[in-house]
Amino acid sequence: MQSAAGRANATWNKFSAFRVLGDHEPMPGFRLVMRLAPTPESLARLLGLRAAQSDALDSELARATVRAGVGLLQSHFVSFAYATPEEIVVLIRLGAVNKVGSSLAVYDRLVSMYSSRVSVLLGEEVVVTGSIYEFPDLGIAQRAFIAAQEWVEEATPLRSAWRVSQQRAAKGESVDGALGTAEGQASVLRSAGVDLEKLPSWWWRGIAARMRADGGVELYDEVPSGADFAALIADE
Repeated sequence: MQSAAGRANATWNKFSAFRVLGDHEPMPGFRLVMRLAPTPESLARLLGLRAAQSDALDSELARATVRAGVGLLQSHFVSFAYATPEEIVVLIRLGAVNKVGSSLAVYDRLVSMYSSRVSVLLGEEVVVTGSIYEFPDLGIAQRAFIAAQEWVEEATPLRSAWRVSQQRAAKGESVDGALGTAEGQASVLRSAGVDLEKLPSWWWRGIAARMRADGGVELYDEVPSGADFAALIADE
């Protein structure tokens, strides 16, 4: 069974040349972007555990992952966060690495903060994985955020059908439709009574938030696309 996370990883492979492997200090002028996400196995386990009491797609689980992602702004390491039900993408503040010594230390703290917040919200342990990217300028970092958003929107039928299939399997029900095809995804969603067109915008395109110069937070629950989305991801 294909997982939504697998499709997300394929998208991020386009930026593999910028991925940081191991501990390091960013080069002057470069921008760090970190991606965090519940592992597919952890997400599947949660969907299964909660299937009997949850609505189709488990909107409470999705909201918890989004809320915890936006909450990473409180770490003071993050200047911009893009949170979706599948993954969290954050732009690291200039100078954040210097405060703790390395990019890996920042990453470890964000993973711990994110996983603990999701676990508290749900009352279940959540295993989180992720990756670090170092981009030579803000423009390329913005392109990575746009690519993440484009995948989330494009993969909405697949990731929604995958969640339904995990719930149904946990309840011992058969799943009609192969998730690898648009027809199969539509069949799975139809059987669960899910109408994609009626889902809220955050399910399709996520939520964004950024730090203001005065220390406040700007929240965008109607996230624009393309150049308009990139414009939100500004230098501090």
